Amino acid sequence: MRRGIKTVSLSFLITTGAFSQSACAFCSARTSSFVAHSSQYATTSQRIVSRRNNGRRLNRGLASSFSEDDQTFRITPLEEPATIAESITIDQATGDALTEGDAITRNERISAIKDAIAEKVGTVDESRLAFPELSTREVPRLYSSLKYEKDEITGKIISSKHAPGSVLGAAALIAGTTVGASVLALPEAVAPVGFLPSSAAFIGAWVYMGISGLLLAELCINRIGETGRPGVGVLEVYKNSLDRPWTAVGMAAYFFLHYSVLVAYIAQGGVNLSNILDSIGLDSVTTLFPGIEQTLFAGTAGSLIYFARPQMMEKINTFLVVAMMATFIAIVGIAAQTADFHSLIAPVNQHPDQVVNALPILFLSLLYQNVVPTVVKQLEGDRRKIQKAIIVGTLVPLTMFLVWNAVILGNVYAAGVQDAMAAGTLDPIAMLQGAGQGSEALGPLFEAFSEVAITTSLIGFVYSLLDAITDVTGLPSEGSRFERFKPFLFGVVFIPPFALSLASPDIFYDALDFGGAFGVSTLFLLLPGIMVWKERYGDEQGPISTKAMVPGGKITLGSLWKTAGVLIFEQGAEKLGLFDFVRDTFS
Repeated sequence: MRRGIKTVSLSFLITTGAFSQSACAFCSARTSSFVAHSSQYATTSQRIVSRRNNGRRLNRGLASSFSEDDQTFRITPLEEPATIAESITIDQATGDALTEGDAITRNERISAIKDAIAEKVGTVDESRLAFPELSTREVPRLYSSLKYEKDEITGKIISSKHAPGSVLGAAALIAGTTVGASVLALPEAVAPVGFLPSSAAFIGAWVYMGISGLLLAELCINRIGETGRPGVGVLEVYKNSLDRPWTAVGMAAYFFLHYSVLVAYIAQGGVNLSNILDSIGLDSVTTLFPGIEQTLFAGTAGSLIYFARPQMMEKINTFLVVAMMATFIAIVGIAAQTADFHSLIAPVNQHPDQVVNALPILFLSLLYQNVVPTVVKQLEGDRRKIQKAIIVGTLVPLTMFLVWNAVILGNVYAAGVQDAMAAGTLDPIAMLQGAGQGSEALGPLFEAFSEVAITTSLIGFVYSLLDAITDVTGLPSEGSRFERFKPFLFGVVFIPPFALSLASPDIFYDALDFGGAFGVSTLFLLLPGIMVWKERYGDEQGPISTKAMVPGGKITLGSLWKTAGVLIFEQGAEKLGLFDFVRDTFS
């Protein structure tokens, strides 16, 4: 017999008088016989078949009876019955009866599935919120920034007013930080891949880097709520949220990333300076004094940052950013006129199998997370404003980079060097600078844009590295004691990357590639997920100041780990030559 479960409803009938006839009688030598008499209460064959078994549902107060003479069922109304219905489950194979409490109903199954999904995704009990009014938006911000007006004579505070930061200003800060010298490496990275697959990968990288920034913002808000101090740095967040081994990994990744980028910037800044000297007839200088170009660039940029006051440095940096944007727009506008957009999207020029090799540069070009604590502070911990600022502030550079890749690669395709691009042996920007492809104005514009972009990015990374060193060593970041240690600090910042750039002047792309593969992937893809996981799900009773800034719970955090793990493993194996070793050994 096929094993199955059959659900029926058994009606126990309690009456005050006699039945006009037996309620039901099954009389057969081949079946069990159950009789319900008018004078007794017993197990009966009257059944109301449940709809859950696709049977016929009889109304309460009706009884079904079987007549053996004509082999028919009859439905007989009961006289003033008082009916109590109870559902039971009968196993057709064993005949055992199960109560409804033992059976899993459809709603219970759905509830169990929901609970399982919630457990996998992860939930955070809202009772943990230290400030519930923030989640309901009754109070939109964690704190308020005040601007004080003082009496010019006495110096006493005479008034104060709320001075909130704007979403537009915060988005501009993120965009300005993101657009930097790494844009110079983008065409070389995506040329072997092709425009379409590289653009799809770029959008994916933008999503992951956006998630990373939002997770850091969540950590910063919780840290502010915990300490009561608005100003927190990236390293403070890492040291507070990670155990000692992971803290060491984070510190190592932070310094590795910054030094890798500084090596690339000093090396390329020297190359650009050498091109400028050659163009004005001073090429003999670089011939007689090898490495003079890196020395001049590092010495000039370092002296500017060392001696200029912060207010003056801010004005200089603002001017350089404006100049960078102006030259960027000019390059795109001119190069778009000579680009071969048909070849840009031709299927023969798309190589998605090469996209993994471009990911380190794609991730590095979207780097902005070091200013997330500043954005959180400016926007007073308002989670909605912070989300808008990060999304808009990163979307603008993404759009710029996609347009940049299109016009640069389009001009290279117009030069008919597709084979060199696919082989990865061509630097598109270097080709456009030297060959005069397109307009003659492109060469000088590329030189100007490259030098300005490198200088602005160098300034930001020097300040970040100075803050990190003072944080690790316990030295102050301003004041007389800082001035005493200033020469030592600048030496620690500049001497190691300067020495490496002298040893390998053409290290620009490789240094950025290593920084993206191991620095960015560890610092801003792997570790933020670990920190947020620990904060949300590690201590399920600990107070937090904000709800999750990114949906998806554990699934989102796990995807960051997997992406970082794949990138680190694949690029590590590639750079160590393991893939070539396996290919040569087993081919």
